[in-house]
Amino acid sequence: MNSIEKRIIEYVQSVGTCTAADLLSYLNHTEEVRKTTLYWYLNKLTSAHRLSRVSRGLYSVSGRKDFIPEVTEDMIAANEILHRELPFSSFCLYKGTEFAPYLHNIATNNVLYVETERDSCESAFNVLKHKGYTCFIRPGKDMIYHYIDLSDNVVFVKPLPSESPLQTVQGLSVPTLEKLLVDINVDEDFFYLQGSESFYILRNAAEKNIINRSRLLRYAKRRYVAEKLIKDLEEIGL
Repeated sequence: MNSIEKRIIEYVQSVGTCTAADLLSYLNHTEEVRKTTLYWYLNKLTSAHRLSRVSRGLYSVSGRKDFIPEVTEDMIAANEILHRELPFSSFCLYKGTEFAPYLHNIATNNVLYVETERDSCESAFNVLKHKGYTCFIRPGKDMIYHYIDLSDNVVFVKPLPSESPLQTVQGLSVPTLEKLLVDINVDEDFFYLQGSESFYILRNAAEKNIINRSRLLRYAKRRYVAEKLIKDLEEIGL
């Protein structure tokens, strides 16, 4: 974001809503900005969902929100068990229902995902299985396709990629939106979300939530999918 874009966003945030004329007057206090240049930036910022066009010639800051995963009772219960039995391991938990608002095609996913260090996967799997959970460890495409119904309340235990972007919600370590957007392009258990569906998810997520582009691409680079995501981001204007 260059200095003009930054000043536009800051001004709109400060006043709530404004016209293009208001913006032009504000910008020209410190530097000369032509009307055509302003409209070019306004089109760019609205396409990137940073601004919303409230009505003809009236703008406000986009209503996109931070992505905060829902913490469910089964997540809390599983997290407590895992930390009690494996106190020296780290865990990231989330539900497959997080994808629902962004899907182009309807696909019910009630899976509880548990990610942990590679060396702890087997132990976490055994702990949860012993506690009565229906668990699968590192399930691949064939296993899911033939033997697992994603609409069932099952648990997938899988490795947590190093330097995954995480956040803490209600005391649980959960993924950021950027992590999920990268993982669905890479992990075999997300095979049904890959291809065109992953693009729709990215586009829909950009319309609803704030995406940290640098965080997304930094993690994407670690998972060797940065080139694809750069192209997808350019296509949606982000």
